[in-house]
Amino acid sequence: MGARVTGVDIAPELLAAADSLSAGRDVQIDYRVADAERLPFGDSVFDGVISTFGVMFAADPPQAAAETARVCRPGGRLSLACWVPDGAVAEFFGLIAKHSRALPPEASPLSWGDPQTVTERLGGDFDLRFETAVSNAYHADVDEIWDWYVEGFGPLKHLASSLDDDGRRALKVDVDDYHRDYQTDLGLHLKRQYLVIVGERRG
Repeated sequence: MGARVTGVDIAPELLAAADSLSAGRDVQIDYRVADAERLPFGDSVFDGVISTFGVMFAADPPQAAAETARVCRPGGRLSLACWVPDGAVAEFFGLIAKHSRALPPEASPLSWGDPQTVTERLGGDFDLRFETAVSNAYHADVDEIWDWYVEGFGPLKHLASSLDDDGRRALKVDVDDYHRDYQTDLGLHLKRQYLVIVGERRG
């Protein structure tokens, strides 16, 4: 409440969505298209740096970590949420990779969900602590979550649009099979494990 907020993303369409979702609310957010590895801000300009399943997808994790520390003032706070490397999301990313022709990244985004790796990247600048948590998501059935993902979940949306009809059908079969493991009497209940990283910037 009362904070001055700058929202950053590398994808203009996601910033447009954020702007639309915040319309009509009593908030002031300065949206900027920028790369987490090259933030267009001076040193120590923010009281807090927050990323929810965002910075973990930067192509150069050490550089993104260095930029995160650079823009946070001494005594400022860090808060990151990152998917863990051995949970439900890791399994889903493996499914996506099976159908993709793209080369895997040199550093897995899921490495941000490992406390030891995060300490190596950020422990020199922040006093860190870690918490584990579960994201609960609910969907009516496998068709509803497929439609939701191909409309709004970047990795699956991009992959589905790049495949021919046969490839898209094969992808949907695997995605549906994956989600059936989360079937309950009331619909799908997905449980996705993640790591919360909280830090205070050293002076």
